Amino acid sequence: MSELRFDGRVAIVTGAGGGLGRQHALTLAARGCKVVVNDLGGGAHGSGQSSTAADKVVEEIRAIGGEAVANYDSVENGEAIVQTALTHFGTVDIVINNAGILRDVSFAKMTEQDWDLIMQVHLNGSKSVSHAAWSIMREKGYGRIIMTTSAAGIYGNFGQANYCAAKLGILGLANCLAEEGRNKNILVNTIAPLAASRLTETVMPADLLALLQPEAVSPLVAWLAHENCKETKGLFEVGAGFMAKLRWERSEGYVFPNQHVLSVDDVARQWDKITDFTTSTHPSSTTESFTPILEGIQHPNLGGNEFIDLDVASKAQLEIESSYDERDLSLYALGIGAAQNPLDHSELAYVYELGSEFQAFPTYGVMPQMNAMLNMAKQGITLPGMNYGFDRVLHGEQYTEIKRPLPPHAKLTHTFKLKTAYDKNPNAVITFAISSKDESGEELIYNEMTAFVRGAGGWGGDRGDSLATNIAPDREPDAVIEEKTDIN
Repeated sequence: MSELRFDGRVAIVTGAGGGLGRQHALTLAARGCKVVVNDLGGGAHGSGQSSTAADKVVEEIRAIGGEAVANYDSVENGEAIVQTALTHFGTVDIVINNAGILRDVSFAKMTEQDWDLIMQVHLNGSKSVSHAAWSIMREKGYGRIIMTTSAAGIYGNFGQANYCAAKLGILGLANCLAEEGRNKNILVNTIAPLAASRLTETVMPADLLALLQPEAVSPLVAWLAHENCKETKGLFEVGAGFMAKLRWERSEGYVFPNQHVLSVDDVARQWDKITDFTTSTHPSSTTESFTPILEGIQHPNLGGNEFIDLDVASKAQLEIESSYDERDLSLYALGIGAAQNPLDHSELAYVYELGSEFQAFPTYGVMPQMNAMLNMAKQGITLPGMNYGFDRVLHGEQYTEIKRPLPPHAKLTHTFKLKTAYDKNPNAVITFAISSKDESGEELIYNEMTAFVRGAGGWGGDRGDSLATNIAPDREPDAVIEEKTDIN
């Protein structure tokens, strides 16, 4: 791989009289870049002015055969800094906004001057120099801008409210310029460096500062400034040999039903889901950020409450295994009254498991899924989105299909899915569809189990069938069965 060069490129490095800025300037110059070394020459707190710092770095660059010119303007005067580049080198290709000062003080004691000076140098200065170079870069269809933020701006830090606000403001500025410059080949990235400088020497021990050399930061800056690098809108932490890209992370969140009048109690009930990062997303644009909201408007969720989350339940399915044998079939048949007359052998096949004609009573098809559900409850397992216990449930209806005669014994896998949910405010009616398959994957039984769930309604959903469906039609019945309660 050939050496990455900057021949013919012109860079402006602000705050380049020492520390990181100096190293950025030297690194670019050593690779053929022409550099405007900007430094006001003031103190770490923004006071004073001197040409010495910038002049010294220019001399260092010229000593290694590079081209450089000094500029002593405040970064608030971006036009003058960019004019220096135009006067001496005819253009500007790269802007590295590095200049900074500190006015650390607790928020309670912070003065307006403490706040304003930090904003003027960090945020306004980055804006001023970038804005002055922007039209030049747009016209030539090329530009690289590197902003400098801080871990304090990203994460917050005691006693630096002004600095944190300005540094995070710089990141916001960079993100916007990255979008505006994208189609003009103006790429904008941000670094959050940790290195020894006049801004860190008062807050870090000397032995640590010795390990945090600017030389470990400038190679990343040079790469982001190079024409081969296509990265834009990136945020990078860098220092002592460590480099990493940061991105926003958002919890999957919770979407409340649009038709539901939202209350503070609803928020409190769903707080664990709202703040759960077990599954997360990483939006990188405002469009991606708005996606869940727009999807919620275009495709309203099904609704629910603290007991029932229909959006979760409708997408979920739960598989659980159970088995039965000849003993289970016999006990079931005896339990429903089969073969109560020992002299009547017509139902003996349902209760005598050793008989050659032993078989399952067809309605036993209700039991395997019911037993599986009871086992689920014992283990604390519920269908996702169904957040209620048996204390609220009354078994309402049962629909069963026996796909073929049941074998004398079987190991089954039951798949539970939500079929329907009706809001009978203040209660709910829930129907589950359960498919039961044997070990070969053949479906033996299909059930629909409907439960009345006390106090689980009120989300504003469909009430379902009306009472009229429970009124017998005005005609003779299809069949009549009369039974008398057995003596036993």
